[in-house]
Amino acid sequence: MRGWYVLIATVVSVIVAAVPMCPLHDPQGRPLWRVDFVHDGDTVTCIDEANHPQKIRLVGIDSPELNQPFGREASNALRQKLVGGRVRVDGNARDQHGRLLGTLWVDERNINRELVNDGWAWVFGGFNPEPDLLDAETAARKARRGLWSDPHAQTPSDWRRDHPSHR
Repeated sequence: MRGWYVLIATVVSVIVAAVPMCPLHDPQGRPLWRVDFVHDGDTVTCIDEANHPQKIRLVGIDSPELNQPFGREASNALRQKLVGGRVRVDGNARDQHGRLLGTLWVDERNINRELVNDGWAWVFGGFNPEPDLLDAETAARKARRGLWSDPHAQTPSDWRRDHPSHR
């Protein structure tokens, strides 16, 4: 009798594993992607609606490197914000490493902006930054939140320059 249970459980497991994940959508009908892995404070891998992994670089922000002061905290902050595991991704451009440049949304919350506002990321200065990100950084600096608690916080690009062995 136990053998039948094992056989049935195995067959059901194989069928469930073979069926692609049904795409989910938010109330406005926009696709939601499943968060697969948080690499650091500004990079995640999500499974898109076609069930393909997409490495995403959060556009407009720059979080500390993992080995940099506040790097682990920034990564953990992003992980906590994505606890539900489903996000909307806005963006279709790619960076020089092939990563999708995107803004992550949980419900109507802009996660990129929240990371800056909470003090876990700088506004990325490589292009014309969004005013709401600049406002969030100003507020975080004034309140000395997150990395702004260190008066000598170093941008990731400066930190990489000074610590080439940690790339």
